[in-house]
Amino acid sequence: MRHPPTAVFLENMIDLLLKLINDAATAYAGPGIQVPMPGIVVPPNENQGDFSTGIAFNLAPLIKRPPHEIAAGIAKNMEGKTADMIAGIDVVKPGYINLFMQQAFWHDALASVVQKGADYGKGDAGKGQKVLMEYISANPTGPIHVGHGRGAVIGDVLARILSAQGYKVTREYYINDAGNQVLSLGYSVLNEYCKSRKIDIPVSRQGEYQGAYIHDISTALESEFSPADINEEHIQRITEFSVNSILDEIKEVLGNFDVGFDHWFSEKQLYQDGSISRVIGELEKRNAVKQEDGATWFLSTLYGDEKDRVLKKQSGELTYFASDIAYHENKYTRGYDLLINIWGADHHGYLPRVKAAMSALGYDAGKLAVMFVQMVRLMRGDKPVAMSKRAGEYVTLKELVDEAGSDAVRFFFLQRSHESQLVFDIELAKKQSQENPVYYVQYAHARIVSIFGFAQTKGWHTDVLKQNRNYAFSGQEKRLLSQCLLYPGLVKEIAVRREPHRLTHYLVDLVGILHKYYTDTRVVDSDADTEQRLLLMKTVKIVLKNALDLLGIHAPEKM
Repeated sequence: MRHPPTAVFLENMIDLLLKLINDAATAYAGPGIQVPMPGIVVPPNENQGDFSTGIAFNLAPLIKRPPHEIAAGIAKNMEGKTADMIAGIDVVKPGYINLFMQQAFWHDALASVVQKGADYGKGDAGKGQKVLMEYISANPTGPIHVGHGRGAVIGDVLARILSAQGYKVTREYYINDAGNQVLSLGYSVLNEYCKSRKIDIPVSRQGEYQGAYIHDISTALESEFSPADINEEHIQRITEFSVNSILDEIKEVLGNFDVGFDHWFSEKQLYQDGSISRVIGELEKRNAVKQEDGATWFLSTLYGDEKDRVLKKQSGELTYFASDIAYHENKYTRGYDLLINIWGADHHGYLPRVKAAMSALGYDAGKLAVMFVQMVRLMRGDKPVAMSKRAGEYVTLKELVDEAGSDAVRFFFLQRSHESQLVFDIELAKKQSQENPVYYVQYAHARIVSIFGFAQTKGWHTDVLKQNRNYAFSGQEKRLLSQCLLYPGLVKEIAVRREPHRLTHYLVDLVGILHKYYTDTRVVDSDADTEQRLLLMKTVKIVLKNALDLLGIHAPEKM
């Protein structure tokens, strides 16, 4: 769902406006009523005001009065107290309060953005809280596919936004490098080596993985192993080599995609240091385990799960759930205030059992938050994209980035909420036209750079622009500034609500206003007001650059 940019959390100039609205609403509501935080939006039509608030609709259920009546009361309370900021107030049915701002407000706002520069949009919503973000965590048994790529962008951008809002973020990739799945990878590579070279040596099992990448790893064996060592006797070494080969490729692909991690956590470590056995023992002490039919079960139904879960099979083999409990217990012991996992939508049913285990171990399950990322459907216009020839099963992230470019892939992955499935049109992502939203946004930044270059040829000193507080901003210029003023609050709101996709929507809206203004206005002219229009362009450029940085997308100076 797309939300309009609001100023619920806005700082700087609009903080004062929000306080005025809140104070007026509190006075109207009377004692004992907890007034909701007011939100501010930019109306679709400039004749409807510079800003609008619908706080009356939120207050109506609490005080049992019609929104229009409430809005009128709030507006009356604001009259006479805001002459230095608000030029006029209109109450519009069914209950909106529209605000028309004084010219001084716009000059103060512009000066604030320019002064903050690269820091504009940064805040302290996190107040230093420590956050561990785990995302992607794709099994090292094959290349990263497009679905993993979407989770990578969502995790990376959210981590950037949280960091900009004062959270102390650690980025982590959990490597599933233990168990049957990786052993199957080793056997897949060994069998492919024998098959491609027509070598007949005994191998007790087939591997489940196939594709050109398996052949590539089998070929690479020759540089690390002597021919005599490429057999089942050395399957553990072959498996480890295969996992490391895939991990190296994963790190390279993610690096080219501008996604990095502070820590790569190995599942194998949990087996080697006894963490899994220890955590099962702790659950036994807490009477949260039972033995049945030769297997060890976690009594997760005692903690809200739909059924109990196996930790150790009859064969003595530990389940993946057992290692997941140990891993999450390890996360809790590291002292983070919040744990955020980004999982594929197919893991939705897994959360209750993990939270149950954390509760059973005495931890606050509420500290664990999971964002479930829906699938990506690749298209070329109206035609679905066939499976990847290289991977054998899916389109790899590398293939998509190589064709469409990192910037376009990142932007497109964030065009819809992570809770919604995404249709990715590769042909649209490659277009260099305004049909392509990332090109549309990047072109706006390059256009402003071009404007400044042209201004310099006309004798304007763009590095020392001076503000003229007598300048009267036009309606279009106010709308541009309004959008720029929404930016800090939107970033903070995104951090709190964990909705990074909203930043792409905001940018498309902002550049839509910019491009129309450019079409209708001669920015660089011979009149003295050129300097003020250039200051406005500088303000917009600051917002564009800062927002694109948070998205991990380049802000080009030429297109």
